[in-house]
Amino acid sequence: MFRHVHQTCVFHRENFVAANEIKHLYLVDAFLALAKIENPIALYAVARSVFELNAFLYNVQSRLLNATRSVTADNWRQVGEKFFGILIRARFATQHPAYREMLFQEGVSSARLKPFNIQQCVTQLSSEPEHRDALDRYQLLCDYVHHNLGSATTVNSGSGTSDAARSAGGGAIIGQGPMTVTQYEYPVDGKLDRSLNELAPGFLRDALACVNWLNRTPASPFSPDLVEGVTGDPLGFDILREPRGWA
Repeated sequence: MFRHVHQTCVFHRENFVAANEIKHLYLVDAFLALAKIENPIALYAVARSVFELNAFLYNVQSRLLNATRSVTADNWRQVGEKFFGILIRARFATQHPAYREMLFQEGVSSARLKPFNIQQCVTQLSSEPEHRDALDRYQLLCDYVHHNLGSATTVNSGSGTSDAARSAGGGAIIGQGPMTVTQYEYPVDGKLDRSLNELAPGFLRDALACVNWLNRTPASPFSPDLVEGVTGDPLGFDILREPRGWA
C-alpha cells in the first residue's frame, strides 16, 4: 500500500509539473509574439495569465509542502492521501458541466473538482517578500483585461486640445473654443512602449517565480529516507536495468 500511494503521487506530480511547464512556455512565447507585432492590449491578458499561474503554482506547492512536513512512519497513509487529493484537485478541478459530470461518475469527489480560488491564491502569494505587491498588481491587470478604464485608455492614441475634431471620413466638429479631442485609430500609436514599461518587469518576475515553484514542488509525500526504509529503494520503484548491449 505504501508503494502504491507513493508511486501514484509521483506520477500525478510529474503530470502536473509537465503540463504547467508547457503552459508556461506557451505564455512566454505569446508575450514575446504580441510585443513583436505591437499589440498593446493583448499583452495585458497574457501578463495576467502568467501572474495567475504564478499564484496558482505557489498555492499548490505550498499545500503539498505543508502536507509533507508532518509525515511519519505511523501517519504516512493519511499524509499520502492528502497529498494525492491536492494533486487531483490541481490537475482536474473544473467548472465545465460535462467534464465535472464525467469525472464525478469516475469517482472524483465534488471537493476535488472545485477549482482553487484565484483571489485566495493571490492573497497567499502576497505573503512572499518578493510578491508583497501581488494584490495591487492583480487589480491593475484585471482593469486592463476587463472592459474598464484601463483597457479603454489602451486603445486610443492619446488626447489633446484643439478647436476641431476631425474624422477619417473628412468631416469635422468645430468647437466654440479649445476642447479635448481623443484620437482613435487602428493600429493604435504610442501605446506599446507604455504597455511594455508597465508589464515587462512584473512579467519577468512572474515567469521566473513559476519556474521556482515548479522546482520546489515535492516529488512525493514521503522523504527518500522513509521511502527507502519501507521499500528498500530511495525511489520506491522496481528498477529494471538495461542488459548489456542494449541499443
